[in-house]
Amino acid sequence: MGRTQCIRDFKCEVCGIPGMLQVLSKNYARVRHYIKIDPNTGKSKFVYHRQNIEYVKRILNTIGNDHSGQNTIDLNLNNLSCNNRNVRAGSLARLGHPLDVRKVVGSNPARPTN
Repeated sequence: MGRTQCIRDFKCEVCGIPGMLQVLSKNYARVRHYIKIDPNTGKSKFVYHRQNIEYVKRILNTIGNDHSGQNTIDLNLNNLSCNNRNVRAGSLARLGHPLDVRKVVGSNPARPTN
């Protein structure tokens, strides 16, 4: 459990309601439950329930052996904080794509022919 793991529809040990499991370290895991949207800020509000790490390991081993549970693992969420991710938007020029420079009469006049 070296990397952060996020698993959707994980049954919470505390309340029994499915939520998003977040394994943050080898000794700490929690389930995130959506509550509501804050009318003042427009941001989502969540409640977190800490999970017993032995319970989490047992369930993860069950999911790992059950091929139908593979779709619940979200591999795109390795880091939870946007500050930890190196995310940059890039233009086509920086990505190395050539520009589309077709010659169109009128916008880019063609040379006269002899």
